[in-house]
Amino acid sequence: MSDRPSPLPCPSVAAPGRRAWLRRTIHLAGAAAWLAATGGLTGCGREPPLRVAYHPWPGYAPLELARHMGWWSNGPAIEAVRTASATQSVEQLRAGAVQAAALTLDEAIRVHAEGTPLVVVALFNQSVGADVVMGGPLPSGGVWRRGLRVGHEAGMVGELMAHTWLERVGLRYAEVTPVHITPDEHETAWSRGDMDVLVTYEPVASRLRARGVPVLFDSRELPRERPILDVLAVRTDALDAHPRGLPALVRSLFDGQRHLHELPIDSAYRLAPWLGVARGDVAGTFRGLRLIDWAGQREWLAGPNPRLATATRGLATFMTTLNGGYGLPSVVASLPGPVTDFLPLEAP
Repeated sequence: MSDRPSPLPCPSVAAPGRRAWLRRTIHLAGAAAWLAATGGLTGCGREPPLRVAYHPWPGYAPLELARHMGWWSNGPAIEAVRTASATQSVEQLRAGAVQAAALTLDEAIRVHAEGTPLVVVALFNQSVGADVVMGGPLPSGGVWRRGLRVGHEAGMVGELMAHTWLERVGLRYAEVTPVHITPDEHETAWSRGDMDVLVTYEPVASRLRARGVPVLFDSRELPRERPILDVLAVRTDALDAHPRGLPALVRSLFDGQRHLHELPIDSAYRLAPWLGVARGDVAGTFRGLRLIDWAGQREWLAGPNPRLATATRGLATFMTTLNGGYGLPSVVASLPGPVTDFLPLEAP
């Protein structure tokens, strides 16, 4: 939940004597001007709090830094809703308990397709090697066989990596044995020999590399129309209610990126408890992630044919054809579109 203090109550003034009334009026006028400038009068006809859900993932670190540094305390009301998983963030978004959430693009497509209209107002990161397929050695004859046990987390990113790698080696998903395994069990399950290949990501990937397990495929090799992206998704019914909060939230994303780059040691101290790793290991959690800066945001979101629109269509098409539709209705005709209204006009 948010560390932001409760909004101040709306001031009310009884009918005092003239001098006391004048002194109090002057005092309240100054206070009201300050509160209006800082967004403090949220309960008096001002903009309602913008609540954003996110879970521990290095790409979402700019939001956690904004919360931890108190950057949201002196502007439009923004409240962090810290969740344990993307599933919890999705539940909050669907229920209307939050107006924005940090999700992977496939999660945003799913939520939108299932009846909660969304738009994407910013991007956090692209996986450029953070997600990997590991395993081996290659069977004799140099061909992966049918019945191969493929371990991956149940969910779109795991299936995207698995399906795309299988396409590369000439197998179909129906010809292998999927082993659904939660991320916290990846390394243990591999050690037990529960699978022949494993779809995983950092820091498990580095630990398995150190044990001599080769990388067979990574997210840099995904087709252009199937990227793994993390996005800031906003309910469309919340856009008009937060004309100040949304730009401030997006701006804090860039402030967090700058803090990460300029003050990595300080960032590690602040992020280690949230990420659940030692301070010295924080930098390694960003391996294979490309944080998307202001120029990259413009490339993905702006213009007559933004890259995000192409990626969203490609990923939605892939999702609707995957395993009999992946439980989704046809979504290609209606997708969460990019909105650039809340990006700074100039590089921060």
